[in-house]
Amino acid sequence: MRAPAGQGKQRLLDALFDEFGAGGPNPNLSIRYIAERLDVHHTLLTYHFGSRAGLLAAILAEARARDNAAIAAIDPEIGFGPLCRAVWRRYSSAEHDDRARAFFHVVGLAVHEGEAFPDLGAATDGLTGILEAAAIRDGYAPTDARQQSLIAIAGLRGLLLQGLVDADADVDAAAERFIASLAPESHPPPGRWSAC
Repeated sequence: MRAPAGQGKQRLLDALFDEFGAGGPNPNLSIRYIAERLDVHHTLLTYHFGSRAGLLAAILAEARARDNAAIAAIDPEIGFGPLCRAVWRRYSSAEHDDRARAFFHVVGLAVHEGEAFPDLGAATDGLTGILEAAAIRDGYAPTDARQQSLIAIAGLRGLLLQGLVDADADVDAAAERFIASLAPESHPPPGRWSAC
């Protein structure tokens, strides 16, 4: 009996994470080599993911979904600043270096081959929603909360990339300064200033 649609693909994704860890396989590995490591025929990977680019995009989407679930479970009442700090700690830890490298590799490919990664934006957008909800809890209007979230993610990703390419950069201190500049505890959101 065949597995219901989608279950085979999910089992392959689970096997990829079991075999290669949270960062997934090295982006330079061939589909054939990855299939050999999983002990499946390479056509099965091609059937479910289409190409190496599709495989990488699916791994990225799965990693982001897992990360977002862990981040969302931190504390349902956490504020924007503390949540940004938790996100930074998660992604800047040495144990996530391979995942960060894989993320930037896939993003680089998507810049040049956007048609091969049509769902990349959706795969990376979940964190924006989590941060946006925290900003709204802190009193930001929805539009302002969305903008703060986008700014936070762009800045933290930039610092993460800087840390990967320059081991001597003090990105942790820079991240703290950046988060402090965004966090409502240092700058009340628009509309929250009290009348003089």
